[in-house]
Amino acid sequence: MLTKRNEDKQESDFTIAQQRQMEAFYLQAPGLLAVLHGGDYRCTYFNHDFGEFCNRQDIKHQPLQSIWPGASVQGMLTQLDEVYQTGESRRVTDLPVMVKAQHDTAALKCYDWSCTPLTNEAGHTYGVTLWGIEVTARAKAHLQLSDQQMMFQNIISAAGTALWMINARGQVVFVNQAWIDWTGKPLKAHLGRRWIRSVLPEDRYHVINTYIQRFKNKEPYSVDFRILRTGKELIWIAATGKPRYLADGTFAGYVGSCMDITERKNAEQAAKDSQERFRLIADSAPVLIWMSRKDHRISFLNRQFLDFLGLKSISDYRVNGQKDHIHPDDIDRLVQCYNRSFLLQSEYYLEYRIRNAEGIYRWVAMKGVPRYNEQSVFKGYIGSGMDITVMKEHEQVKNDFIGMASHELKTPITSIKAYVQLLLNKQKHADENDFTKKSLTTVNKQVGRLTRLVADLLDVSKMDSGRLSLNLDHLVLNDAVKEAVDEVQHTSGNHTINYHEDDRYPVVADKDRIAQVVTNLLTNAIKYSPSAKQVDIAVKGDQNEVTVSVQDYGIGISEDDQQRVFNRFYRVEGKNEQTFSGFGIGLFIAAEIIKRHKGKIWLHSERGQGTIFFFKLPVSKLDV
Repeated sequence: MLTKRNEDKQESDFTIAQQRQMEAFYLQAPGLLAVLHGGDYRCTYFNHDFGEFCNRQDIKHQPLQSIWPGASVQGMLTQLDEVYQTGESRRVTDLPVMVKAQHDTAALKCYDWSCTPLTNEAGHTYGVTLWGIEVTARAKAHLQLSDQQMMFQNIISAAGTALWMINARGQVVFVNQAWIDWTGKPLKAHLGRRWIRSVLPEDRYHVINTYIQRFKNKEPYSVDFRILRTGKELIWIAATGKPRYLADGTFAGYVGSCMDITERKNAEQAAKDSQERFRLIADSAPVLIWMSRKDHRISFLNRQFLDFLGLKSISDYRVNGQKDHIHPDDIDRLVQCYNRSFLLQSEYYLEYRIRNAEGIYRWVAMKGVPRYNEQSVFKGYIGSGMDITVMKEHEQVKNDFIGMASHELKTPITSIKAYVQLLLNKQKHADENDFTKKSLTTVNKQVGRLTRLVADLLDVSKMDSGRLSLNLDHLVLNDAVKEAVDEVQHTSGNHTINYHEDDRYPVVADKDRIAQVVTNLLTNAIKYSPSAKQVDIAVKGDQNEVTVSVQDYGIGISEDDQQRVFNRFYRVEGKNEQTFSGFGIGLFIAAEIIKRHKGKIWLHSERGQGTIFFFKLPVSKLDV
């Protein structure tokens, strides 16, 4: 009988000790912990972090609905109801909660929650244990990983939480049901030091060594390792723990949690594999490939680029700096283009010189394209380039030939034009149907056309060599436009040019060059609207800008062609390529002239409906 009483007393003492031990665990456990009783989930036990989470400390015996911050309580109550009614644990991951901080400010944080039923001896559920871990940092880290590896998706925060407690002698005295479910082993298989048997043998030394060092110094620790889930599936676990102390300051062991990070580990390996694949592809490409971050720093150069520069690694490039490789005359232009493109987050194309491994400057054509993550956040640039030195040399030969040929043609054409005009002057009293007079008139028109073509070729040559200059002066734009209109109208017998203006606009411009632009737009409008009878030109603006528009009612320009009409040697064709003559340099020259006037040129067009060309110039503040 005495033995039986002693046994009952020992069992009672064990139950009380276990209860105290559990209370200590609840109060000192990491993360957010609360024990909820009853169907209204009154808060019986809670740790400090949970009190801070609720932004108040008077929460004991209060129902969860009255203390939970923000509107997310309904979602949590739904989960708790499921646990309470079914007696089965629930897990809520990445639950966003608006948590109040100091000065009544609020911040959106993310939490993982584990909801575990509390049952009595009869198996009836009388409460729920609520365990929360803030995973805001994990969510941000996940987002950063997703940003860096755009080719990979579905990298999500690890879900699931296992709880454990170690006593002052380093022995496990408690693990929750989640750890038991993961390992597929009963509680007794984890108590004491037997838990290490669940760790994969290859990871045990690392786990034990980390555990002993941190335990010896009573320091928080974290360690990643692998286990076989239910003895079959290999999963990665992230274990974190921190020392716990009794009220009198006595060291009592550790409390901690384990989370399944298999998806994160797999994603990291996949990202690593992806980076390796990208590097292999980039290194095998016969072009120069690079990447930069949003802070402008170069983060990647492929092997072709490194070999071109004579460098062993990207580290050598960062030490030396990009400017050490760029031709001094091209640095300012490159930096301005690079910075402007970053500011606008736009594509760019640039040709400049880079010193190669032999110390020789080579021309490269470089294109940069902005790159974004899945949330459309700008992350920097990716680009490619190629050595165009030989092409540049050929282009220079071509430009020199064009310039020389145009210059040499100018003198004989001038002589021909003078003699033709002299002969026309002698034939001015002849009948209009006289063969000689008609022939000379035709020749005079063709000589004029040839003169304009030679002048255009000379302008292109000057632009390429940077010698196209502007004679800027204060003038009224309307006068320059009207003179060009009258001149074109004089030579056009099939179209009426309608001129409109709403005011007079002073500008600072080169009168002859502006007239050249207007003449080009008008002659193009007449040429590409053979079936129409009129062309409209208007000068309109305000106190800051003035816009000139030239509208025809001809064949129109397709959307494809609209992107290229201002390119050198590009022509819009009609029904067949012989329909309209010309070399396709007029609009290129016009665009360059307007650009050098700090203006803008553009068009609106629809195939078969005609075209409107516009150019805009800043208005001068001085009256002319």
